[in-house]
Amino acid sequence: MMDKPPPILLQICRDGIKPYDRLSGNYVADLVAGQVLTCTPRKGRTKPRNDAYWAGLGAAVKATQAWPTPTHLHDDLKRLCGYVDHYHNPLTGRDEIRVQSTAFNKMSESEFAAYFRLAQMKFISAMGFDPWARELEQTT
Repeated sequence: MMDKPPPILLQICRDGIKPYDRLSGNYVADLVAGQVLTCTPRKGRTKPRNDAYWAGLGAAVKATQAWPTPTHLHDDLKRLCGYVDHYHNPLTGRDEIRVQSTAFNKMSESEFAAYFRLAQMKFISAMGFDPWARELEQTT
């Protein structure tokens, strides 16, 4: 089950309201003239930690080629870290597991930071290297 698309992030600037990041810019560019948006101020969760997490996942996938995409690794890490819901599927008659969402509207900054630390520890322990450290080395 896929998380819903991320929200459009806007930032108040001296010269008006602008998209906060490239993805939001792409969404805004696709809107038609006269489109009205509902906006609410954000609290807590920040984009830099999220970006660092996904950069490490990308580095891990590239280094290991053990997952087809960072999203697949993300789902495996959530499962390994216990971020799952147990449910009974009435269509199959079986008990199943779904990974929980780490979306901005599902986890606060502190909750995501705790998940990120646990995911890092679990990945490093299982795979023997830290892709987040490698990602930092490559950008400095």
